[in-house]
Amino acid sequence: MSGGQKALLYILSILIPIVGIIVGIIWMNDQDFEKKAVGKNCLIIAIVMFVLSCICWFAASALSIMPAFTGY
Repeated sequence: MSGGQKALLYILSILIPIVGIIVGIIWMNDQDFEKKAVGKNCLIIAIVMFVLSCICWFAASALSIMPAFTGY
């Protein structure tokens, strides 16, 4: 597996976490140790990005309703 393919999968895991989750689940069960490591990394990246996006979404939602409570 080339470095470009790994970088592409990592970038896709960041931008579209469901791709990283799918690739991670499929490749973690592969016999090739390199694919197994890439699959694990994709899965970790995708889960972290999903959690961060949820945190940012909740923070943006909380900040958007804040003016209603301050009296503006």
